[in-house]
Amino acid sequence: MRESNENGMYNGNVLVSKNNAIIYNASFGYTDASKTTNLTNDFKFNIGSIAKEFSAIALLQLQEKGKLKLNDNISKFFPELPKWANDVTVKDLLQYTSGIPDINWKKIKSNKDIFEDLKLIDSLDFKPEHNMITITTIFS
Repeated sequence: MRESNENGMYNGNVLVSKNNAIIYNASFGYTDASKTTNLTNDFKFNIGSIAKEFSAIALLQLQEKGKLKLNDNISKFFPELPKWANDVTVKDLLQYTSGIPDINWKKIKSNKDIFEDLKLIDSLDFKPEHNMITITTIFS
């Protein structure tokens, strides 16, 4: 973590625990982009967007139960989507590497609106690369 911070690749707090005992606790970097205040264990970050984490956990739980695989194409679950859905996997959605064009949030009022827009997309912005190297960290 220290090396990643020194290389400009990581800024944040790290806490590792096992059986309710703290094994490792360290802070690296600064509280914000101005780099004027060193980060400490006591610093409270703004919560930001955390929906992604909940979606990821739910998908991994479904995978554990055998309901889906991260490499399943989304066309398996939504056959009414255009043929580009054959190229996009659950994992692509999870990692934001699907190539699905941005949504026009000004006209979206419901999930139904989003789904109707997805059905109108005739091509992806880019084709997902399924040979990408990814690093997954699992905590228990």
